[in-house]
Amino acid sequence: MIDIHKIGTNIAAKRRKLNLSQEQLAELAGVSSNYMARIERGEVKNFSAINLLKIANALKVSIDELISGSYKNKAIKLNPYQQKLFNLLDMLEDSTSEQLSKLFIEIIKTASTTDINKKNDK
Repeated sequence: MIDIHKIGTNIAAKRRKLNLSQEQLAELAGVSSNYMARIERGEVKNFSAINLLKIANALKVSIDELISGSYKNKAIKLNPYQQKLFNLLDMLEDSTSEQLSKLFIEIIKTASTTDINKKNDK
């Protein structure tokens, strides 16, 4: 299970490390300052993967790094399919985008678990 409070704490820590205000990060990520503040406080229970990706891109870290709290200070480069998915999700209404993002996350988590189990069986 993803710890929303930990993600918010990690976002805030990385933002401070980059000497950005919440308002500056919100602007870079294309979200409202109020939304950014709520994320950092862990009050947004079901934020979309698209918004998390926007925040990660603004902080120049991966989503995984926001979740885990370990930063490699690298820019995120999307391959053409990732960019197309990002653009398609961005065109949808927020609620639809969030629902699809949740589904994608569950699919990816399932695929990751399957891949790990396959590696362990070798």
